[in-house]
Amino acid sequence: MVSRITARKGLIAVLLVFASTMAVLLLRQSNLAPSRPSPDFRAFGPKDAPIQIYEYTDLSCPACRSAEAHITQSLQLYKGAVRVNFKHYPLSVIHPWSFMAASYADCAGAQGKFTEYAGLLFEDQEKWSQAREKPGEFLAAAALLKLDIPALEACAADPETPRRIKLDIAEGDLRGVNATPTFFINGKRAVGGAQFLDQVKKFDILLSRIKI
Repeated sequence: MVSRITARKGLIAVLLVFASTMAVLLLRQSNLAPSRPSPDFRAFGPKDAPIQIYEYTDLSCPACRSAEAHITQSLQLYKGAVRVNFKHYPLSVIHPWSFMAASYADCAGAQGKFTEYAGLLFEDQEKWSQAREKPGEFLAAAALLKLDIPALEACAADPETPRRIKLDIAEGDLRGVNATPTFFINGKRAVGGAQFLDQVKKFDILLSRIKI
């Protein structure tokens, strides 16, 4: 009797794992995984814009640095029609300081300087991304932007800051993100700057259909 109960419990456990795995795969393939809005300081464009972009980025990633110019151009070219939600997806295994960079960027955002701070980190990326010790560029960028550095450090040490970044990572995992930058444009995946630009070329057609 004991062996049957044990076997039954084992079968139920296997079925539950299988069901949850299939659910995750289905969400990834259908792009139905939930997308939380980014904090206001890293969301750009009107909330009701017809083109909604979710961008999963690593501040240590050279391809992300290159793609950021395309995002900026798209926001300018399609002003009012595009909203970008910047999502952190630090690849800490290959970029050891990327998670900390994301934390400091969010804390700079809390002081109204997310875009400027992230821009400085992208600009100096080669100097800090593979540093052996905590990069001085994090505080140097803050000083350049005249941020409140004690407040910045307190924010970076606040458990809520890494929690917010981990939620971005978990969301990216659920959506099947495995490379940066990855974009979801009205639910359609684009990986890398080239694929993103391919989608941008279709914006005029998409907007004309929406107007009709």
